[in-house]
Amino acid sequence: MEIREVKISRILNPTSIDLGEYVINPFLGCELGCLYCYVRSNRVVSKKDKPWGDYVDIRINAPEQLEKELKKKKPKTVLLGSTTECFQPLEKKCQLTRRLIEILNYHKVFYVILTRSPYILDYIHLLKGGFCKRIYFTVNDFSPGFKHVLEPRSAGFEYRAEAVNALLSEGLPVIPYFSPVLPEISNLEGTFKKFDKSESIEFECLNFNLKNISDIIDAIISIEPSLETFYKKMRVDPEFYSKAWGKIKNEIDAQAKGAKRKYNIYVHDFGGYFKNKYGEGQIEKKR
Repeated sequence: MEIREVKISRILNPTSIDLGEYVINPFLGCELGCLYCYVRSNRVVSKKDKPWGDYVDIRINAPEQLEKELKKKKPKTVLLGSTTECFQPLEKKCQLTRRLIEILNYHKVFYVILTRSPYILDYIHLLKGGFCKRIYFTVNDFSPGFKHVLEPRSAGFEYRAEAVNALLSEGLPVIPYFSPVLPEISNLEGTFKKFDKSESIEFECLNFNLKNISDIIDAIISIEPSLETFYKKMRVDPEFYSKAWGKIKNEIDAQAKGAKRKYNIYVHDFGGYFKNKYGEGQIEKKR
């Protein structure tokens, strides 16, 4: 793992994700290095000479830069962590995200967080300051074998579920974000019972339009060869693709009705351009 300290000239960057006016990424790179991470296709990342997951640049002047830019840009809401994990292991030592949240709280700027890290629990006292608008916490559930090849460095699913429920118990606005849903692999049984304090749960199905989808499928096949035909057919057969996701949507819908809970689900268009979407109006909404 290559760790570098770098200085930047801008920390508030415009974003097309409808969760904030600007996005803050305290790091470039991510220690977790999940195989299906959409950031692997990012233009800046693609120019790096090291593979995704093998480097992290710590943007050490981010707090000072944020102080300057808040005075000029005066955002009402910002997004934390669109292309990195703000609470990755390095944060324990450098405390960069902590300082950024303290600054946002001080200036009364609302923020939305994307994360999959239980380390966020260390910052509950800051998140309860009244300016954390929402936390999308990525969860999932599949066998250790699949986790080993798809996201070996992330926290275990059980720890992430515990973290979500701990945040919910503190009254924080957390959305369990089940992503990616992997057909024939993800265990969806009891999902709503697992997060019984959440107002809703969101699901994003595996994006078969990712640039490295062949690597993802090869990793899946390495663990379960019998899935080769299924996953390869998902890439070439629109009708099969639609039916496979339709089956999963029906399963989730039945659970939601039984639990009397809300949920959102997003299925990427077959063969369409990759779009990572969050927020109201962009994901098919169900009750």
